[in-house]
Amino acid sequence: MSVPSQSSSQTAAVLAQVGCSCLALGISLFGLARFDLPITKYVRSVTIHLPWDQLTIPWMAFTSNLGDWIGQGWRLVFLSLFLLAIAWAFEKPYIRSVAIQTLIAHGIAALLANVLKHVIGRPRPKFVHAGDWEMSFSLVSGLDSFPSGHSTASFAVATVLAKRFPPAGPLCLAVALFVGISRVLRGSHFATDVMGGAIIGILSGFVALAPLRQWRTSLQEGLHYAAIAAASMLGVLWTLSHRMDDGMTGFVFVAVGVIVVAGGLWARKDRWPKGDCSDNNSWQATGSIPLIAFGVAAMTTSPLVVASVGCVCAATWIRNHTHSHEPGEQATQWVLLREGAILGSLSLALLMLVGARGVLPFQ
Repeated sequence: MSVPSQSSSQTAAVLAQVGCSCLALGISLFGLARFDLPITKYVRSVTIHLPWDQLTIPWMAFTSNLGDWIGQGWRLVFLSLFLLAIAWAFEKPYIRSVAIQTLIAHGIAALLANVLKHVIGRPRPKFVHAGDWEMSFSLVSGLDSFPSGHSTASFAVATVLAKRFPPAGPLCLAVALFVGISRVLRGSHFATDVMGGAIIGILSGFVALAPLRQWRTSLQEGLHYAAIAAASMLGVLWTLSHRMDDGMTGFVFVAVGVIVVAGGLWARKDRWPKGDCSDNNSWQATGSIPLIAFGVAAMTTSPLVVASVGCVCAATWIRNHTHSHEPGEQATQWVLLREGAILGSLSLALLMLVGARGVLPFQ
């Protein structure tokens, strides 16, 4: 009788995790949608119309051109073929497998993106001059904004590379994000188009990483990481675009955030001297990072960011409690590296919250 009960409990946990991830994605897209028109208006204000559109701010023009160049589909295919050539030349089966998976992820992403573009039929920014527009099935060029094809393909390939080559993961994902930002600066897509592309790309990458029969698990993991990406993007964009609320509400948010972050750091303090990972199933191991993340979200003083990150934290906590964690003595150096990355990320977030709030000219 215990087996069916355990199976039901596992199913409930999976559904809860997926539900929290989907809710986080929905809240994040809703929040990002508030930036679509302000960003578009700002990009137009710094664009001059020559025989072609040209940004007047050098770094924006550089980002727009380079990101467009990197994210073109045939260059991503060339990267996969380059990995295949390396695998063949040096007899590296693992690299060959990665190359094939990037091709599969790219193919899935391209198919989904192109179908959704025409089914949804969202107009591109250059055809939008007010807050209202209609979306419907269309094969007309210019009514294919959502999702961003460059972003979808870039995140699909980057997801595979990040999972297969973890040390290079942050760089791969940063390049994919760079491509997405370039599409917004180029005036080709809205912020939500890029986020939609990132979500589809991450899901495509996770599906390509595992055998097809494991597609449910792949989608579950993909949704989790896509929710993290979406909530992070909303949090960063909101922080860079809004000043802190100076009233009592803002004070309460910041105070709660500081207390929660301090609690999360205190829970991990025993790991820092020796990189101890002997109790990976304790609440300190499974709950401290979500606590820190939620505390940072509270310090943005945005209810949308808090709600989105809160859902991600809930999904993460459920995921950690339904996955087995096996400690290993050989993993000590990696634990120390991870703790350093956590502290570094927290420091960067705090610097952004203190010194970079409201620097972007759109709200």
